[in-house]
Amino acid sequence: MDFTPIQKQAIIGLVVGLVEADSWIDDEEIEFSQEVMEALECTDEDFELGQEMPLLQALVVVKNMTEEQKSAVSDVLSATIVADRIITAEEAAIFDYVSELTGIDEILDEDESKQEEALKELASEAD
Repeated sequence: MDFTPIQKQAIIGLVVGLVEADSWIDDEEIEFSQEVMEALECTDEDFELGQEMPLLQALVVVKNMTEEQKSAVSDVLSATIVADRIITAEEAAIFDYVSELTGIDEILDEDESKQEEALKELASEAD
């Protein structure tokens, strides 16, 4: 998926925020952050600017992404939370906050509704 440099920086900023949320940075989280950088083809400058990006700016950037991009951001943030195999209340709260303010939650709700509809359809076909 293609992201602009500012979008990449916003994603990095949110990933770093999640990694730092529980005040403990695990080796697995560092490795995952590096994988995200590689997958996004981020430069060192993108990483530095992403770390420095104010949260509000990152949220606005993500809010203005396409649904497909938001879905990818949701996947990255979800994977970030579980990178160290520990989900903290702080990480979950940040994810919920970001999801609500950027519209990611609407996409997740829509996807859940589609899954429920598909399951109902499969169940009715099985009858």
